[in-house]
Parts: sequence; C-alpha cells; structure tokens
Amino acid sequence: MTKELSIIIPVYNSSLCLKQTVQKLVSTITGLSVSYQIILIDDGSSDNSWAVIKDLKSGNENITAIRFNKNFGQHNALLCGINVVDANYIVTMDDDLEQNPDDIIKLYDSIKAGNYDLVYGMPVNIRKGLVRIAVTKIYKRLSQIENKKAGEGSPFRIFTKALKDNLLRHEGSLFFLDEIALWYTDAIGYEKVNFQKSLKKNSSYSFGSLFTLSLRVLSLSSTMPLKLLRIMGMYIFAISFILAGYYVYRKVAYKVPMGYTSIMITILFSTGIITFSLGIIGEYLGNLISLSNKKPSYSIKEKI
Repeated sequence: MTKELSIIIPVYNSSLCLKQTVQKLVSTITGLSVSYQIILIDDGSSDNSWAVIKDLKSGNENITAIRFNKNFGQHNALLCGINVVDANYIVTMDDDLEQNPDDIIKLYDSIKAGNYDLVYGMPVNIRKGLVRIAVTKIYKRLSQIENKKAGEGSPFRIFTKALKDNLLRHEGSLFFLDEIALWYTDAIGYEKVNFQKSLKKNSSYSFGSLFTLSLRVLSLSSTMPLKLLRIMGMYIFAISFILAGYYVYRKVAYKVPMGYTSIMITILFSTGIITFSLGIIGEYLGNLISLSNKKPSYSIKEKI
C-alpha cells in the first residue's frame, strides 16, 4: 500500500544521535496523521550505527533498515532509498538532527499547496568559514552558467512520486539528486527554515571531499565545464590579441625587440589553457569509464 510520506535518512557514524533523530521524527509525523515509512540506510558506518538501526526497527514497523557493504556516499544512499520507497511524497534529511523534523510539515504543506515537484528547506542561520562560503558561491556561479536554478538547494528536501519515478530512470553509479532533478523539472520551491546545531562532533564532509564532489557533479551532470572553457578561450584569445597589438605597436614606434616578456606571456597563456582543458577532459573520461564499466551505485548487505 502506497504511503503518503516517506523519509529517507542516509546514516554514517551516527550511533550517538540517530535514536534521538528518529524519535523526534516519528513524533512529528505522528502529529500529521498520515501514513508513513522511514528508510534508514547505513552507509558503511564504522561505529555502532547498525545496532542502533536494528533496535529502532524492532520498535517501529514503519521503519525499513538497509545496510551497505561499504561506504558508497550520501547520494548513492539516497538512490537506494528512492528505489525502496513507495509514497506520494518523499523527504530526505540528515541523520544528525541538524534539520528540525518539525519543518517537514512546512515542506509538506508547501509542496501540496504550490504545485511543486520539489521543495527545499533552505537554512537561514548557517554559519560557515569564509573559505567555504567563497567556494560555495563560486560553485553556484559556475553551475548557473547552464541552469539558473543549479547550485541551489540543501539536503533537506521533499519531492513528488512523479519526480521520484523520473529520477529512477537514471542509470549508473554516479548519482547526484539535485543535478538530475533539474533534467526533469523547473517546478522547484524554497522554504526558509532554521537549522539546528549538528549532534555530530565532526562533519562527514571535509573541505577536500566537498571540492572533489563539486567537481564530479559539474563534470558528470552538465556541459558547463565545456561552456566555461569556451568562454575562457574567448577571453584569453581577446587578451592575447590586444597584447599582440601592443607589442607590435612598441616594435614599430619604439623599435623595441620582441623578447623575453612576450615569449613568457605566450607560454603562460598557452600552457594554462592546455592544462585546464586536459583537466576537464580527464574528469569526463574518468566518469565515462565508471559508467561504461557499470560500477554499482550501492551493494546491500542486509535488509530487515
């Protein structure tokens, strides 16, 4: 029987906070008086998370518990959950109570009232370091070269069964929900919410892993890097043309020989664009190899 609401929670090393998260979630959903299911996916945790999940499962028949053989990453865990759920509306959230389960009501009301396919809970009170803020803004600007709505969103989201069915058309091991959703809909809403302090001591994502993930998303899900390369090529060509004119003018007007400076500028420009191009091409080729080899998105060890 199709549920009204499903909540997918990727779990990674959250044995100390998961029980509190699920208890708060169940209390909120019970207050909505709708049928529901909760999908808990242990993404290769190295702590006692699976034992906590099994304990939660034993006390609530609406919980489905899934355990991966190893860590496949948050987005692949979401893909697994999307394959399992059977509901009219699907919510995704983190396992550390950073997102307040009470705000699910706001997202649920918004998607039903606004004829949206996807609604994000956007935090208004998150404080990040200056470096992370700068990198995030650059990522969003680059993403929006191809789609104005790209780069926006958060892990706290709700979407319809129709969008879920479209997401499942995606094949391959490289799955990024937010980017793929843009292939199928522009009916996206945003609700302002207050995030809470995470109950985890350490973030699951380091700065380096966030940078790598952003690069993979950009290279896999869009042609933005190629468009950016084309734009950079045009600017570099224009600058090179102006510099060439300047050095020709100096040669004619002042009889200054073309020397070290002009050679270095030529080398730097050509080397820079070649190196940048090879990096993008390499990223595309790596993703194509993974797709052609049909690398699994996830591998379930146990389902109860």
